[in-house]
Amino acid sequence: MTFVPRLDILPPAQRAVWPELADVPRTFVLYGGTGLALRLGHRASIDFDFFASAPLEHEVLERLALVRDGITVQHGPSERTVLVERAGATVKLSFFGALPFGRVAEPTATVDGVLRVASLLDLGGTKIKALLQRVEAKDYRDIAALLANGVALTEILGAGQALFGTGFNPLIAQKALCYFKGGDLESLDALTRDLLATHAAQDLDIALLPLAAARVD
Repeated sequence: MTFVPRLDILPPAQRAVWPELADVPRTFVLYGGTGLALRLGHRASIDFDFFASAPLEHEVLERLALVRDGITVQHGPSERTVLVERAGATVKLSFFGALPFGRVAEPTATVDGVLRVASLLDLGGTKIKALLQRVEAKDYRDIAALLANGVALTEILGAGQALFGTGFNPLIAQKALCYFKGGDLESLDALTRDLLATHAAQDLDIALLPLAAARVD
C-alpha cells in the first residue's frame, strides 16, 4: 500500500531535498510533524525526523550524500542531526536509533517510493506524548488536524498508551489538550482551541490498541 504525499506543503528547500531522501536506509521511518503534514497537508513543516529501532550506525549514514555534504550539529550514540543547504535555505535532518517503542500500525511508503511514513495512529501516539514533554503550538495543531480528519481522541490516547505504557498518562494528556497557557500556545486560533476543547471535554474510554510490532519499522 502507498499514499500520495502532500509535497505542496514543503517549502522550496525541503522540496529540493525530497528526491535525495530515497537514499535513506529503509530501516528508518519518517515521524514527526513533517510525516503528519505529508499525510494531511494541514501545515508547512520543515524538519525531517527519521526513527529506527535498530542501533544507529553512523558509518552507514555517512555514505549518504546528504550527510557528507551537510554539517553535523548533533552526534550521539543514538542520534545524529545534520543541516543541509538547498535552494538557499537550511534543511534539518535528524536520525534516531535504538528507539524503545514499537508501532500500532504499518508505516506506508510514498507512491514515488522515496520513503516510508508512520501511520496516523503512530504519529498521533508520539505527538500526544510529545505534547506532555514540551509546550509548542504545532503539537496542538497536529492533534487538531488528526481529529479533523476523523482520528478519534480515544484512539490517539490509546496509541500513546500502547506505545509508551506506564510512561504515558492519557488522563493528563486529555486535560492538557484544553489548557492553552505557556509557550506559544496563545497563537492557536479559536477554531483549533474549540476543536481540541470539545474533544478533550468528553468522557472517554481509552481505546485498547495492541502493538502490531515491537519495532517502528
